[in-house]
Parts: sequence; C-alpha cells; structure tokens
Amino acid sequence: MHKIILAFGVFIIAYGTLSAQTMQKHPVASVDSLAAQIQVLQNRIRNLEARQARSELVKLREQARQAAASQTENAQKPSVFKSGQRSLQAINPEISVTGDAYLQNVANNDGFTENQRNGVYFRVIGLHFQSNLDPFSTMKIALEVHPDGIELGEAYATWNNFLPNVSLTAGKFRQQFGVVNRWHAHSLDQFDFPLALTTILGEDGLNQSGFSIDWLMPKFWAATNMLTLQITNAQNEQLFSGSLFSFPAVLTHLKNYMDFNQNTYAELGLTAMVGRNDLRGFVNGVKIKQPARFTKLAGLDFTLSWEPVNRAHYHSFTWRSELYYADKNLGSGRKIQTAGGYSYLQYRLNERWYAGLRVDYTQPFIVNNSGKNIYQVVPYLTWWQSHWVRFRLQYNYKNGNVLDKSESIVRLQLTWAAGPHKHERY
Repeated sequence: MHKIILAFGVFIIAYGTLSAQTMQKHPVASVDSLAAQIQVLQNRIRNLEARQARSELVKLREQARQAAASQTENAQKPSVFKSGQRSLQAINPEISVTGDAYLQNVANNDGFTENQRNGVYFRVIGLHFQSNLDPFSTMKIALEVHPDGIELGEAYATWNNFLPNVSLTAGKFRQQFGVVNRWHAHSLDQFDFPLALTTILGEDGLNQSGFSIDWLMPKFWAATNMLTLQITNAQNEQLFSGSLFSFPAVLTHLKNYMDFNQNTYAELGLTAMVGRNDLRGFVNGVKIKQPARFTKLAGLDFTLSWEPVNRAHYHSFTWRSELYYADKNLGSGRKIQTAGGYSYLQYRLNERWYAGLRVDYTQPFIVNNSGKNIYQVVPYLTWWQSHWVRFRLQYNYKNGNVLDKSESIVRLQLTWAAGPHKHERY
C-alpha cells in the first residue's frame, strides 16, 4: 500500500515539474505546497507500516497462546484404550415379548360345555427374535410359551435379493395360504382364527418346514403382482401325512394389489396346494408304505381397505373375506370334500377404538358331509390403551345342524407387547 502511495507522490512531483511554466506567477507557493503534500504522504506511509506491524504481532501472540494451551490440554488428558468388546452387542438379535390372556364366560346354565368353561386363561407368551445376519439375509424366530410347554412357532432365514425381484426363505414358517393363516394369533383382528380355517386347515393352520420363493412379477393386470411358490414337508396331520410325511407338499399363491384412488385399495389372492397324505415310515418297528394318495386345496381371498389420506390414524375401514376348499383322498373310494369361508367388516371409530363383525361358515371335515354345516357370528370391540397394550371384548355365537345345541361365549382379551417389534403379524 505504501509503495502505491509513494508512486502516486512521485507522479505528482513529475507533473509539477512539467507544469512549472504555468506556475511562474507563484513559484514559491507551489514548491511549498508540493513539499507539504509529500510530507503528509510520508507520514501516512509510516502510520500504515506501524499498524501492520502491530497487527502481525498480535496474530503471532494469539497463535503462540493457542499452541501452548493445546499442548497443556494434551498433557493433562490421560490416554484411553478401547478393546471394542461392548460393540459385540450390535450383532445380538432384536428381541420382542408378547403376552395374550383372556377372561371367558360360557353363557349357559352350566357355565361350561364339552370344550369350554368359565375362567381366566393365559394363552401364550411369544418370544420373537429378529436379526440382520449380514447385508444379504435376515432371520426370524418365534417361540410360543404355553402353560403346557414351549412350542417352536417359526424359525426361518430370508435372502431378500436371491435373484432380481426374487426372495428365498428357508426354515419353518406359517404358509401363505390366503391372508390370515400367515398371521400369529396375538396379532389377529379378532380373538381367534376363523372357524373355516381351523376346521379345514387344522387347529394350528398350515405351518410346515421347507422353502418359499417370492417373485415380484412385472406389472400386468394390477398395480403389483406377487407370486409365491412354497415346497414343504407334508407334515400337517389333518390334511397330509403328519410325522410320517410324504415329501413334498407344493403351494402356489398369486397376490394382486390394486389402487382404486388415493384412499382405497384392494388385494385379490388365489391359492392352490397339493400334497400326499399316504404314510411312509416305521411305526413300532413295523414298516408302513401306503399307496400314494393326495390332498388338494384351493383358496380365494379378497381385501378392500379404505384409509383416508392424513386421517388414517383416526378412521379406516377393512372388508376381508376368504374361501377354502379341501379334497382329501382317503383311498378305497373314500374322500373328504369340505368347503367354508368367512367375511368380516372392521371400522376404526377414532384413534383407539375399533368395531367389527365376522361371520363364519363351514362344512365339517368328515366324509359324507353334504348338507351339514356350522356357522358362527362374532361381533367385537377393540380398545388400544397404547401401542403396547390392547383390550378386546368379543362375543362368539356358534350353531349349525351338526351341533346338539348352540354355544355362546363372551371373552375379554388382554394382549401386550414389549420390544422393537410390537404386535407384529409375522
């Protein structure tokens, strides 16, 4: 900066010399004026240089102070060595616990029937384990602790990107026969499974060991199409061979998802399954090898849901229906051919209250069941105390031409959950 000012002063002097002729009238005054200006410029240069020196000195002092403080802090701070052992908890599975208990009243003069009686019952404690095994696969395990013992509900691993748009599951799992068979009891919309499901598929539904392949198909006639192929042991005791299973049982399920508008969507599913029910193995040291016999199953499911945008937390509506059909060949010209189904409506009244009604109908799972039926009407009311605690009041009225008399049962159910996966359906 001072060089620029000095150059400017020299320019002024030169200019003054060249203009000396014009200054002849006042030569002394012009020389004195130029000398004074030069003196002013020199003073300014000296002031700027002094100010710049002081500024650099201040900066150097501040840098020295910061360096000294940093060295003192590092000298006082003790060295810490970490082994990393506590980080091993990151590989532990996520654990959730669910509880399911209920108060039951049998509405007759005796207070009991052949299969039910008044009282308080604890149905199950569910222990659910879930973990990402690595970037490619996950695992889920569900243990059911009943008053009579412990049962393995599900245990399987899933590879989500086994192939493009294809996932692979291996282990023991509830099968994708329709919709509700896949769910766990504590997460049902009602207290119990539909009557047609437990009558045709068995008390515990279809829960077998094997492989499942799920293919997210290209978009055809619906917004989303999913095809599921499951190959399992035929270990269902009612439909197939039980413990003496004749491998394999094959299930296919096609799910179609459709959007009607921004608030309403529907799902339509078709299921087909076939498996052998002949016995092959040893019983008490005796070899059993029956001729091949097959059980054929078919299912149709439909779900319509209305969930208004920005209001689904307070109001929603669900209509779900399923139909089941079973054809079991017993040999010697004998067959069990049974059909049944259910349908229910559920409406969300507000943030915590739901009201619903389910209707069940089925033929009994016996030979020569033409004209025989059992039906059930199930109204219910559900209150969510919070995301972790739920109460449900339900009334079951069962009747039919194969029952000696009707049955009426009122239940007050309590379910609770703790852990990262609360009331998960599966």
